[in-house]
Amino acid sequence: MNERLVVLVLAGIAFLGLWVAPWAATNRETGARSAVVLLTNRSIDFTGRTEPVDVPGQVPLLILGSICLIGLAGSTVLVGRTRQFLWLGFGVATIGLNAWGLNLFSQAVTEARMGAFVEVVEDRIKNPKGTTDILRLREIADRAYSVPLKYSLAEAKEAGLNVRRLPYKNGGMGLSAFLMFLAGSVSVFLSLRLSSQISGVIDRIITITAVPTMSILLALVVAAIVVLLLQPTPIGRSVEISSPYMYLVGRIDTLWHAYLTLFSDSLGTLSGFMEALKFSTPLIFTGLAVAFGFQAGLFNIGAPGQMIIGAIFAMLIGVYLPGPKILILPATVIAAAVGGGLWGALPGWLKARFGASEVINTILLNLVAAAFLLFILSSSPSFAASALRIIVFFALAGLFILALAIIPIIRKVFKKAPRAILGLVGVTVLIGTVLVGLPRVGDQVVVLNLPFKVAGSEPKSQEVREAARLPQLPEFFGIDVRETPGVNEVKINGALVIGIVVGLVILLIITKMATRMPWLFRFAISCFAGVLSFGVSAAFGLTKASIAIPPTNLNAAFLIAIASAVLMQYVLWRTKWGYELRAVGVSPEAAEYGGVSISRNTILAMTVSGAFAGLTACHYVLGGALNDFSLRQALPTGDGFDGIAVALLGGNSPLGIVLSAFLFGVLKNGGSVLNITFPGLTRDVVSMILALVVLFIAAKGFLLRKASKGLVQRSSSLGNAGRKSYQERSSGES
Repeated sequence: MNERLVVLVLAGIAFLGLWVAPWAATNRETGARSAVVLLTNRSIDFTGRTEPVDVPGQVPLLILGSICLIGLAGSTVLVGRTRQFLWLGFGVATIGLNAWGLNLFSQAVTEARMGAFVEVVEDRIKNPKGTTDILRLREIADRAYSVPLKYSLAEAKEAGLNVRRLPYKNGGMGLSAFLMFLAGSVSVFLSLRLSSQISGVIDRIITITAVPTMSILLALVVAAIVVLLLQPTPIGRSVEISSPYMYLVGRIDTLWHAYLTLFSDSLGTLSGFMEALKFSTPLIFTGLAVAFGFQAGLFNIGAPGQMIIGAIFAMLIGVYLPGPKILILPATVIAAAVGGGLWGALPGWLKARFGASEVINTILLNLVAAAFLLFILSSSPSFAASALRIIVFFALAGLFILALAIIPIIRKVFKKAPRAILGLVGVTVLIGTVLVGLPRVGDQVVVLNLPFKVAGSEPKSQEVREAARLPQLPEFFGIDVRETPGVNEVKINGALVIGIVVGLVILLIITKMATRMPWLFRFAISCFAGVLSFGVSAAFGLTKASIAIPPTNLNAAFLIAIASAVLMQYVLWRTKWGYELRAVGVSPEAAEYGGVSISRNTILAMTVSGAFAGLTACHYVLGGALNDFSLRQALPTGDGFDGIAVALLGGNSPLGIVLSAFLFGVLKNGGSVLNITFPGLTRDVVSMILALVVLFIAAKGFLLRKASKGLVQRSSSLGNAGRKSYQERSSGES
């Protein structure tokens, strides 16, 4: 399977979609009922009450689009630069034609929707009610086509007409249009091999993303079967599926609408995007925790327990430590990392000292941490008298053992026979536990009144102090959600934001492509690009842009997560210790032969890994992601296990983890919308997709050999030269 086969398959599927798949939807109603348009100049209404829309340009688009897709497929048999030029030309033409057609479609739907509004207004004019302002309604109807619909609706409401429902709502692109964009975009991307410098970059992108991309696609394909089995085609009461063709179109649109629902809210609305970031924030932390352990050859499956202990530490510091925010807030963040780090260091020490499996130990410590959280936040934490004596005995025994460990003679004896001595100590402690725990006359239940727990039966702690709270997103714009809840509109300098983003992107591109250019020139070029972008944006009036900030629990923990990813990238690939950790992960024997301490790095790796997991407390406790700033018994510890999937999908690299965590956040947020839109589908579909992604990621050996091998092979002399150049640069860097 090589690049030519990829283009051939995509072009073939897109060509088939032109004839059988919906190209666009004129209306999507509650209950997932739709009215769709096909490029064969045919409309199918599954709602039973949507009038067809006359969309111009469908037949020319069908003919020209078919020619472009056939050209893409046919050019795969060519070799050399000719194929690249044809891919570029036909790809750009496919994208341009599709965009042109969708623009005509959007104009037609807007006009039809405006016409429906005018009909409602004219009907009210003919049949007025007591509070209706007829003269104003006539003015609104006369200029309706020259004013945006939302303003006309607002004016009509002021005039006494509240239009609650209009047809042609929530329409948009269909599967056929998406496939055309996909085929054209992939062709244009691969045609960039015309540049020898870009060719090496394409190789790297394909090599890194081949397995994750194929795993996601395979997961979506398998999940599609389940979606089609669970969800019948939504139709109105008066609709009857009268032909196999109509049935096929309905099934295709149902599947497309389900997947569109999964992604559209998170990627198409600001509130959905913020919710996706909120879901992805803890996954970044837990993904980094798992990946850091993987880099050192360790499987840290204890992120759930480390999350709990980190949250407890952060809660205790946040509730009880007084002081100014500039001191208390960093202290609580550090406390979260320390708590998780200590809980991760324990299995690391057991692994380094006795060779105990970190997988088993972290799983068991998860149970211990969960039980501890359940106990301290229960409505009436109580001890049997014998249990309290056992706890005191354990504490005294631990102090006694630590005191003995200080004595040099005892330490020498322990080093000679550590297993035997530990066995003896364990048996002694066990016998002491049994004796101390025997029931005694007069034993009574001891009830603890923990001061940090709120009064009553609600299983949560007190809220942390104001000084220990991370700011939420609206606060960055000076919005106090307690005074102005709901959506708040703020003014921003959009041109300045665009200029900064463009400058940073240009600097990143130049740094990657022009490695020999002096930093002063790189900085000057990026500054010029940023200033130019600012000027162009300002000319279009973007200096006084407004943005509607919806209510959200997204908080500064997201910035801490990004900073943690940057820190991990720097430590692992820019420091001596990071090199040692990766060497231990690749080959412990070789690393030890080179003078690297395996035990020390094992303990440190598990400590840092646990610290990353503990930082999730920044999101849930300090950031108020659970609707208040307290530790709750319902802490979503499942994020710790999801971090394993995030790390696998992200290839254990910080950038990959951030991107895969965002994908997981998009799917989790989309699952909520999917459950509302489709009666036959629940959030379990998202869980199934995520599980399938992990399954196919685990089969990456097969995927690499069978599927992605051809993606990095060249089929032209230009491509071979580019790969050779890239390999020479890679060997020079190493």
